[in-house]
Amino acid sequence: MLKLENVSKYYRSETTVNQALRRISVEFHQNEFVVITGESGSGKSTLLNVLSGLDTYEEGELYVAGEETSYYAKEDWEHYRSQYIGFIFQNYNIIDAYTVYQNVMAALIIQGYNKANRSKRAKTLIEQVGLTKQMHQKSSTLSGGQKQRVSIARALAKDAPIIVADEPTGNLDKETGENIIKLLKEISNDKLVIMVTHNYEAVQDDATRHVRLFDGEIVEDKVHQKTDIGEIKAAPYHRGMPFNESIKMALRNLLSMPKRLVLMLMIGLFIVLAFSLVYGSRVAEDSMIRTYGYHPMFTNAHQSRLVLARWDGEPFTESEIDAFSALSRVKGIVPFDPLFDMELYMETPQGYRDVVRIVPAIILTERQLDSGRMPTNQYEIIAPQETWHRTYQLGDTISASVFPGYEYGHELSDSETITYTVVGLYDNPSWYFYMHDDFYQDTYNQSLAIQTRTESIIDYDGSTAIGVYEYRIDDSLEDNQIRISQGFVQIFGGESDDYLGMSLRVTLDHAMVPSDTHDYEIVGVSQTGSYRATIYLNEAQFTTLFAISSTQISLIVEDIYDAERVMSGLDDETYLMIYPASYVDPYMLNIGIATRVLSMILMIVLMIALYFITYVTFKNIMTARKKDYIIFRSIGAAKKDLYRITIIELIVIFLLAFSLVYLFLVVNRTVLYWIPDYLRFYTLGNYVFVIVLLIVLASFVGYRFNVKIFKDSVISALRVE
Repeated sequence: MLKLENVSKYYRSETTVNQALRRISVEFHQNEFVVITGESGSGKSTLLNVLSGLDTYEEGELYVAGEETSYYAKEDWEHYRSQYIGFIFQNYNIIDAYTVYQNVMAALIIQGYNKANRSKRAKTLIEQVGLTKQMHQKSSTLSGGQKQRVSIARALAKDAPIIVADEPTGNLDKETGENIIKLLKEISNDKLVIMVTHNYEAVQDDATRHVRLFDGEIVEDKVHQKTDIGEIKAAPYHRGMPFNESIKMALRNLLSMPKRLVLMLMIGLFIVLAFSLVYGSRVAEDSMIRTYGYHPMFTNAHQSRLVLARWDGEPFTESEIDAFSALSRVKGIVPFDPLFDMELYMETPQGYRDVVRIVPAIILTERQLDSGRMPTNQYEIIAPQETWHRTYQLGDTISASVFPGYEYGHELSDSETITYTVVGLYDNPSWYFYMHDDFYQDTYNQSLAIQTRTESIIDYDGSTAIGVYEYRIDDSLEDNQIRISQGFVQIFGGESDDYLGMSLRVTLDHAMVPSDTHDYEIVGVSQTGSYRATIYLNEAQFTTLFAISSTQISLIVEDIYDAERVMSGLDDETYLMIYPASYVDPYMLNIGIATRVLSMILMIVLMIALYFITYVTFKNIMTARKKDYIIFRSIGAAKKDLYRITIIELIVIFLLAFSLVYLFLVVNRTVLYWIPDYLRFYTLGNYVFVIVLLIVLASFVGYRFNVKIFKDSVISALRVE
């Protein structure tokens, strides 16, 4: 039984709110053939959409077999449509690229209909609607009436207890229309059939009940034939489309549109070839001799680092972070992972300078130190006894900055650097320096990790300058007050006193930082002659300017042994997990830290560009089939099923492109010699990495596309299309 109690439906635009249904109360029972009529705009189709779960309602309650639906989430409505509803659309809503047979089979597959009987049932229904000759004809070549009959056959295929029909005979000739009415009447012997029509006379002899709407309200409800009232029974429950059926449907989608397949494959070939050439050159450079860790996505591939992010892109909650901290093999957490990739430019009183990477000191124990002790605050560090350039001793004071570009020998001012004291040493030539946990918790340090890659657009007195500026905290300043450095004055010119009381506008331009504009009043100019253009503001304003959230964190582990066990215990459908140190080639060539940093930056930029190019190009192609995905939703496809199908399609494209590209590289290696032979440097791990990266890329692109598909209700999405 379907029951509505005081159900209302509103449609909102930017300026108006229209009430499509007004406090509708009505019940429908099994074995009824209900015909709904009314003038255009009276709410007939809206009522049908609400009953079938294709659209939502704002007030009242809809009961399905006595169960309330007001609390239903999108997944519940998907289940309802899959189990209870067969919908015959006025506008057909069939997959044009599919044949008649494939359209009907799609409904059976989505419902999980018995595999042994699927084909027989599909052919029987196609015969019943008079389309046997067109069974293997593309739906795009059918007439309007034929498409309508495909929609009817597909709705009946599901064997759902409720058949909902919106003007099913509107595009049919009189004889075919009469046959369809007879078929619906026959079906209503053990189902509930609800039909909307403008032509009541054509169906009045078969209808058991007539409901008439006017201006969103029921003004007439007459029973013409008594029926046995029975409880609505759902179709046999299914747990979603089997994985092998998802693969088949994904392949069917690709093969049904050859031109689209060729275009997607060409784009995939370009992306895979571009990445393989750049990546191959890097593998060739690094394959001569061992280094201390390399990963194409991360600057710092220390063995203690296990990177986590949510697949949905949301920040980690405090409860999640507490749960990670409680894991037996996790030593600690870096809540803002970009700090791991931040490099420090260190200069000692003797004039030596090192470009170093930083690691949490929690990974070490006192006994692992060659001398000294563990740091007790963020200004104490543990250093290697020697790097490739110089040696360190206990008590050394080191001036450090995260901003590159200083001339050699230039004396760094206090405003540009932080001074660290070496309190511990370990005996292992390295570029790694170990920092206290407070370093990773400090908001200012977190902001420095993104300042180095964030452009600021500065507007002052009609002039605009774009660059990477340094921002520092000065809690003596009031809200919306700032102090600037002499380096800033050098950019815009003039005298220091000219700036006092003037207004400065700052806009940040970086993917990690929200694009936002802030206005400040200049209340002071530092007189120390800072080398960089620096802006000082209080901590509250600083935090507002740099909105930092924990969307990517690092778990601190002992080594790869612990990392693999931690990853095996986490949900890989919820979390994206990367252990950078596992990608280490024992024959990497160390050609110098400068070349390594440049190569890493190139790799990161390439992967960012690769993702955006892939998403933009594939999104445009896939958008052309957006309506098909919405139609799948309308006939009961679950979100997880469509996610899987979309991602499998992209993975197939990438793997096919990968196979063709690397076949070309093999031929090049043995016959053509058109490009350098990078494959001789590849290990199994290199191939696996490329494949995994392409799969992750396909998953991200497919996920983002499907998020938009499921953003609105089915009817709202179809209305946009």
